[in-house]
Amino acid sequence: MRIVLIGPMGSGKSSIGKILAKKIDFKFIDTDKLIEIKEGIKIKEIFNSKGESYFRDLEVKVLEETLTAQIAVIATGGGIVEREKNRLLLENEKNVFFLNSSVKRQFERTKDSDKRPLLNKGDNFKTLRELYKKRLPYYENVSRYEIEMDNKTNEEIVEQIIKNT
Repeated sequence: MRIVLIGPMGSGKSSIGKILAKKIDFKFIDTDKLIEIKEGIKIKEIFNSKGESYFRDLEVKVLEETLTAQIAVIATGGGIVEREKNRLLLENEKNVFFLNSSVKRQFERTKDSDKRPLLNKGDNFKTLRELYKKRLPYYENVSRYEIEMDNKTNEEIVEQIIKNT
């Protein structure tokens, strides 16, 4: 069984994924980390040197690879839903959880990070709001479950995921 976590940057996919995987004794896979390992550089550097389109191509390949894992919790990047191929792959998965986080929460969780290539180009709150608005229909369409992240502890979220798998 695979559990796939999708949602905006800063929603907590990696944090929740690690806790969940440990609790249910599954392998934890972070697609962004896998891309960094394969490329040998950080995502921000990939965006800067090779562009977003190149990164999105890598995301497709890595998602295809990770969806062959039999027992895993997979945390995806916030923009994984940008490509139609990824949306089709995710629509075929049984356990896709949309970790829905308010723009305010996303901002609070990302404001001190310099690792987010789509941020730090001006008004981060506005950028997060625009990305959320653009991607929300995709998150909702490909997920089987939606979890509201605001005002919940990581433990409550993990329990909610376990209950729904």
